[in-house]
Amino acid sequence: MIFSVLSSFLLKKLYTLYKIININKLSNLITFEVSKKNQLKIIWGLDSKNIIHTYLKINILKYTKEKVTLSIKFMIDILTTFSNEKLFLKKEKYTLNIYSKQGVYKIPTYYDSNHYDDRLYKSSLVHKISLFSKLFLKILNKTLFFSTTEDEELKPVLNGVFFQFFTHEANFIATDTYRLIKYTIKNFKTNQEIQFTISRKYLTIIREILKNEKKNNIIIEYSEKENIIFYFKNYIFSCQLINKKYPDYRSVIPNNNQCHVSFVINKFLLLNTIKRISIFSKKKKNFINFHFFNYKKLKIYDENTTDIHNSISEIKCKVLLNDLKNIKIGFNSKFLIEILSSLNEDFIYFELYQKMGIIRPIYKKKKEESILILIMSIIKI
Repeated sequence: MIFSVLSSFLLKKLYTLYKIININKLSNLITFEVSKKNQLKIIWGLDSKNIIHTYLKINILKYTKEKVTLSIKFMIDILTTFSNEKLFLKKEKYTLNIYSKQGVYKIPTYYDSNHYDDRLYKSSLVHKISLFSKLFLKILNKTLFFSTTEDEELKPVLNGVFFQFFTHEANFIATDTYRLIKYTIKNFKTNQEIQFTISRKYLTIIREILKNEKKNNIIIEYSEKENIIFYFKNYIFSCQLINKKYPDYRSVIPNNNQCHVSFVINKFLLLNTIKRISIFSKKKKNFINFHFFNYKKLKIYDENTTDIHNSISEIKCKVLLNDLKNIKIGFNSKFLIEILSSLNEDFIYFELYQKMGIIRPIYKKKKEESILILIMSIIKI
């Protein structure tokens, strides 16, 4: 295996891949393999079922069916010391030698004990879905932080995002058992109904790849088996699905006729009020209370505070329904701050139920999307 490449081209390709790997604290080893089409295939593999492929144009001087495994971090450190010059790389028994104008540099290679098979497994029965890169990134940004980071082994299905494609729309659901988001895209058409769940670990990798895919269509190949393949412009990513049935999320979303209180409120006003009161709280994980006592104002306060005068705020809202007349309800302030910060709209529609609250953004213009966020609560009538 002998090939030549510009140092800046190889450095840029490796650095982009390294950012994806490093942010997720994953394996530092990559594999080089050359093809007869003057391409360098760069492979990163967590294991046999979770693999990233990316390609780089090179000039092959000697083709052999060999692979070489090395540290991506070490390779980047070496490449940053070169100006934009042509390098020659040659595979030796235990090293990958770099030949430059200044000398010869031997890069140590590794024996990869995983021996992952980098072939992309395809089934004869494949469902294809096309997603615009900007939309895909938006889906992940809206849903990922709702999935749980705990009990990955005990509750793996809650550690990911549930993708649900219908013939007329698509739903994306995530929950950490305290909060749930249902992000719906209307007029999203597929030939048949498809649903699957992907771990947040792999979706975080996909999100990093999408940051470099500006305006491209992403092709998803799903074959109802253990793996799913994503085709990006510069990458191919194959990852394992969570092979367990997702809980029926619809059963926990209450009907409108069970609602006790509903109101419209300015998101920024509510968010900043909660932040302000939380600063004075004695506890890091505090519950903040909502108290409705008339049809124009919402009282927000925290019982665990160092200063009672700084713990109460009254803000204006438009109450649409209040069948309890005098109601107190408690929410985790950290969760509320995260939820409200994730929404772009100025006003929200808030519904209060016996054990939960439902938040929906109010759009200025009609959009082909909808968001429903559920948050658990403690009611204090």
